[in-house]
Amino acid sequence: MGEISTTNKSEVRKIITRSVEKDERNLESARPTVLSERKRKTVISLGIIIIAIVGLLAYYYVPSRTRSTSQTSSSNTASVLLAGTYPVLGSSSAPVTIVEFGDFQCTDCGSWVHTQEPQLLQNLVKTGKAKLAWRDFDYLGPDSIVASEAAYAAWEQGKFWEYHDLLYSNQGIINSGWANREDLTKFASQLGLNIKEFNASLQSNKYLQLIMSNRDLGASLGVTRAPTFFVIGPSGKIVTIVGDQPYSVFQRAMDSLVNG
Repeated sequence: MGEISTTNKSEVRKIITRSVEKDERNLESARPTVLSERKRKTVISLGIIIIAIVGLLAYYYVPSRTRSTSQTSSSNTASVLLAGTYPVLGSSSAPVTIVEFGDFQCTDCGSWVHTQEPQLLQNLVKTGKAKLAWRDFDYLGPDSIVASEAAYAAWEQGKFWEYHDLLYSNQGIINSGWANREDLTKFASQLGLNIKEFNASLQSNKYLQLIMSNRDLGASLGVTRAPTFFVIGPSGKIVTIVGDQPYSVFQRAMDSLVNG
């Protein structure tokens, strides 16, 4: 084989150099595409995460009037809800019972009491069509429990519902200490309660077990927040209503249970 001349060697080197430079240029031009693809995937991933977070926040914090109701026909559930002793407003012979799981620190509960409960009491409870029962679902903290104990202390003197209304009218920032002994006693005074008996009941913690049992009962029935209502018809069929729902939702539930 013959040797490559000096001229040919120079040409080969040029060809190799040009080839290498071309490859480097191609590599450089490809890098933005790779980086862009990585960036696109990162943005998509972040978008998915943000959508998931927004979805969770919407479920827990979007006004509860958007939530739907559900209907069941479990007579066992009705029996459990109606068992025991608890405050009831209305005639004992009313064919429908509306069991509310509430928390005295719950702002949605307060909103419902002030805007929807008056119509429900006027149209359903006072007419003997339904009675309203209270169960604690104290999930927001220590002020919730103390407020419930105070309401039960008022219950001993026949003023549970009046005290219930005062608590909702005087709600403070959650767990700020608004349900303190001094203010709870002041509310009792406004209702003309025997303060000595009220304080003795409050200090005894005698209702703590009932409060915890009510919360456990609610949790066992799927309650996750307040207010949650179980509207129980004459045959034991139940309509569950979650959140600060308008009166019309309760009226429709009544119609489906009594006429359906």
